[in-house]
Amino acid sequence: MIAELKTKSQVTIPNAIVSEMGLKIGDYFDISIENGKIVLTPVVMYPREYIEKLERELKSKKTKTYSTVKSLLSSLEEK
Repeated sequence: MIAELKTKSQVTIPNAIVSEMGLKIGDYFDISIENGKIVLTPVVMYPREYIEKLERELKSKKTKTYSTVKSLLSSLEEK
């Protein structure tokens, strides 16, 4: 697909790609250059306060670790 660079350095993402990727107005992207190509990677943005709250909640709870995926799944099935 071909896209044109517009004023203010804007490029329109073709509808087919928007639909296939499930993109919505207001989505954010990390933009990078890889091997001479411009790469857009969708990212999720959260307010800093939200992330800090989650970190505090995780630190305040005891977490259990599992040595294998099988043991994790077994534990989940017990609940």
